[in-house]
Amino acid sequence: MKKLLLLTALLACQCAAASAAESKTPKTWMAGTELDFVPFANSGYYSSVVGGYGHWRARFVLTGITTPGFATQRGFTHNTMYVNAYIVDYYLKEGFKGWWIGPGYETWDGSVKEKSSGLKRSYRTGIFTLGGGYTFRLSDHFYINPWAAVHFPVGGDRDVEFVSKTFKLRAIPEASAKIGFNF
Repeated sequence: MKKLLLLTALLACQCAAASAAESKTPKTWMAGTELDFVPFANSGYYSSVVGGYGHWRARFVLTGITTPGFATQRGFTHNTMYVNAYIVDYYLKEGFKGWWIGPGYETWDGSVKEKSSGLKRSYRTGIFTLGGGYTFRLSDHFYINPWAAVHFPVGGDRDVEFVSKTFKLRAIPEASAKIGFNF
């Protein structure tokens, strides 16, 4: 409940900041961080460093998450992943606002449990990710960034064999929203 109140207060502050006049000169460089809602909603964590110049932005992300039951393949549970992501985004407009698209490379170090046998196995997979979104600037320093991406396995483990089933790592869609702070 405390996290929800803190998040609500943060959003209220950002909305108040949005009423201030937007900078007339678009940002040409930026450095900051973002918080993604999905990992926190699933008892995980999300840490990122963001930097950009012109229309380009680079993101370095560390995430830990246990995928929810509806997003885990049937017959499996406790799919826990630790993700390192390296992503480059391109903004169509100046000032790090509006539409963006970004490819990247991720490593997923995970483990998953087969329901029927109770066995737990680990995997490591290289992922090509392609995403995009829209950045709503609330002020010179705060923004909201809804986004979506598809993650494609390109190396490492693709199939994790168990007693009666195989956990298959295939293309996975994802969507969320981030709150960002930058200088």
